[in-house]
Amino acid sequence: MTIRDADVDRFVSRLRDRLVAGAAKYGDASFHRPAAELIDEIQQETEDIAGWGLILWLRLERLRGRVERLHGEGGIDG
Repeated sequence: MTIRDADVDRFVSRLRDRLVAGAAKYGDASFHRPAAELIDEIQQETEDIAGWGLILWLRLERLRGRVERLHGEGGIDG
């Protein structure tokens, strides 16, 4: 897989949009929160990522089952 400049630009643009939205909503409060609160926030986010990963994995498993029923074990390419 190649990381293209356009991919990085899109990622940075989305990150910037989130930072701007967060600043509009919360001001600079994050810069003054206790470090332990920020650690807890990061832990919650990583738990969310893992949870969403599980949901996506389950959806892909269901999709695999449908593909296999339509095209056999190896999918379309055999």
